[in-house]
Amino acid sequence: MINAASGHSETNNHANWDRFRLKLTAISCSKTFMKGPWRAIPILLWASVFTVTSCSSPEGGTGASPRRVNLTTRSWFPPIVPQQASSCAQHAGLYYLLACEINRARGSSASNPSQRLSPYLAYGLLADDRSGRSHVVDGWILSRETGVPLEADLPGFSPRLMHGFDRYRRALANRPATWNVLPLETGNDLGKVLQELDSGHPLACEFPIRGTRIEPFPEGMPSGCGAMVRQWGQTGPGHAMVYAGYDLSIGRDANGDGRISNDVDITGDGRITLADWERGAFLLVNPWGKGWGDRGMAWVLFREHALSRWPWARSVATVTAAPAVPPRHMLRLSMLCPDQSALTISAQSPDHAEAWQPLLFRDSSVAGNPGNNVWEAFALLHRPGFRPPAQPLRAPDGGPAELGFAIPSSLCSGTWSLQLSPRPGRRLSGTLAAAEVVELSPAGQITRRFPLQGLPAAIPPAGATWTASGSH
Repeated sequence: MINAASGHSETNNHANWDRFRLKLTAISCSKTFMKGPWRAIPILLWASVFTVTSCSSPEGGTGASPRRVNLTTRSWFPPIVPQQASSCAQHAGLYYLLACEINRARGSSASNPSQRLSPYLAYGLLADDRSGRSHVVDGWILSRETGVPLEADLPGFSPRLMHGFDRYRRALANRPATWNVLPLETGNDLGKVLQELDSGHPLACEFPIRGTRIEPFPEGMPSGCGAMVRQWGQTGPGHAMVYAGYDLSIGRDANGDGRISNDVDITGDGRITLADWERGAFLLVNPWGKGWGDRGMAWVLFREHALSRWPWARSVATVTAAPAVPPRHMLRLSMLCPDQSALTISAQSPDHAEAWQPLLFRDSSVAGNPGNNVWEAFALLHRPGFRPPAQPLRAPDGGPAELGFAIPSSLCSGTWSLQLSPRPGRRLSGTLAAAEVVELSPAGQITRRFPLQGLPAAIPPAGATWTASGSH
């Protein structure tokens, strides 16, 4: 793999860049200037700057970047593994991007399952079944409230909810804070995207995968990966993947003129844009695992973003991690229900004016979209408002499923109520085995409990409300 041992630094070389900044910014790469005898001058200056540290936009933007970055060699980058079911979006957004951000921020390694994140709680809830699809930002929206389980706690796909209070508690320490969808159609866009990779932030991308052509890496090119995407698929479905680095020296002679250049109008539109670049490529990681490409990786030319007709190929996405602050208060439930999709849950206390609902069992619109109840999604796709898949709510052994949700501190009092209600036109059944509000120490230990009395109890078809009173 490409790393610092190859002789190319993976950190910004600002001193070298400053020496060449004036030369580079003095160049106009416009259609007019690139004609006639003047053409050789910018080419020579371009080449000299490229040899040092820079990435320059044909549209005029500039930005300093090392020649190569490979994040897969970092200890915090998770191993390349095959996705289960159609979970590419959650694999990209959670298993790779969010896990990298969390481990890098905490100075931890991704060497074992207790330090990696599972994409399968989000995928099981968003896609409903093994063949369903989800989107990257949908997973971040969901995980901001539910957290992301550790791989050790949820190693595989299941359409049913995860069982175990401590698993939910640990998941809540792994949450996204913010995310950003960045355009990638021009050289100026590219400069901002490369800065993210320079700073150690992997990116999610999406292309049609069906019909993709991969070829061996061109002979004579320096590379730690022996495969290159020659052409993405021409039709959907889209496939979410990860950019984990780039190399400014890598290229392919796309127009067959015997040279690899970034200064020739090879698309024939009368101007030089990112679509004309033959040099510069991203290092792509495919969630299909090490059997794809070269050990799960391939080089993809920058220009593919400007060339692709797939609308969501014109963007990449990045995420930041929330601080690893464990929840102070949680709602702990143990219950059986034949169909979890029929159920809504509300909790309330005298100190909390409005009823609080966990996102997994909420009957109101998604926050921020009160009118049409849609999710924000990667590259402006949308899906209907969230609802748990139609599955029994029970533990793997057939007993009550144990769930845990972070709650507002105002609900952690001696008096609180829990309401289980059916969705419109539905009826409930099953058993509420136990329910309590708990206060946790910074280490995650339960320090106080406020349980409901009179449980276990049957859940009536029209639902019911239980109230706890007094301190415990």
